[in-house]
Amino acid sequence: MKTRFARLACAAALLALSVSSATAQNYPARQITLVVPFAPGGPADFLGRLIGLKMGEDLGQQVVIDNRPGANTIIGAQAVAKAAPDGYTLLMAIDGTLVMNPFLYSKLAYDPFKDFVPVSLVALVPSAVVGNINIPVSSIKDLVEQEKAKPGTFQIGISTPTSQVNVGLLNMMAGTNFTMVPYRGGTTQVTGILAGDIPLGMESINVSLPLWRDNKLKILGLVSAQRLSLAPEIPTIAETFPGYDLGIWQSIVAPAGTPREVVNKLHGSIKKVLAMPEVCEKLLAAGIEPASSNSPGSLPPSSARRRKPVPRSSRQSG
Repeated sequence: MKTRFARLACAAALLALSVSSATAQNYPARQITLVVPFAPGGPADFLGRLIGLKMGEDLGQQVVIDNRPGANTIIGAQAVAKAAPDGYTLLMAIDGTLVMNPFLYSKLAYDPFKDFVPVSLVALVPSAVVGNINIPVSSIKDLVEQEKAKPGTFQIGISTPTSQVNVGLLNMMAGTNFTMVPYRGGTTQVTGILAGDIPLGMESINVSLPLWRDNKLKILGLVSAQRLSLAPEIPTIAETFPGYDLGIWQSIVAPAGTPREVVNKLHGSIKKVLAMPEVCEKLLAAGIEPASSNSPGSLPPSSARRRKPVPRSSRQSG
């Protein structure tokens, strides 16, 4: 009897393996959904739509963007964690989704270590402290001095777990206590800054750089250690507070249990897309640095080699 059960179990395992292999070979057979846990218009949405469009062309099936903003990316992450592990539902995950949320929340509706399988790193996105064009400060130094002189003068908007940590680090290093105001996404936050509803925000360069160029808002300081080659006149926070450096990375992950062959196919497609000159130029022009992983398992930014910037004369507007 035990031998018979063993044979049946072996046969079932072989059948499941053959079905999985056949599924992977035929993948994708229908449209793929890429969940972006932010409102339309932010850097993750911009990345998802550009990469999704090119992936769809490469894979022969449309990649549809599903915006699910809110709760520091938890709503979108939870939806993907519960999705079928078949490669047809993916998540645009930021570092906050996978690294910072476990430290910010005592309970999460998903387990970043057990519920997802990495597909690929896709980009490094600098952020900055930005402000309404009419605020009476033009630098991080001025901002900190005025806030210390009169605590509570300035509030800073946040729309991601990373931006929350960014403001916390600034408070710690500068000796300030800026009040943080949560927003559901970069688009709504920037709208509030432009309207004067809030004086400041911790926002991505992808969103803020075009508005800064049009003189519609101020950029006081970048969170990255180095200045942008696209806009070298913008200072870093580290120039005022040495050692300040909190980069942001974007990645694509799939539900845990997704067949390895499917993950590998998705990774290969993303890597091919990020190597396209037109994609690189559009991302760099928007202040986003393409950064694909060498393998599906290598998501941390330390594993990604920064691309050599495209010469300014060859860049196109994004």
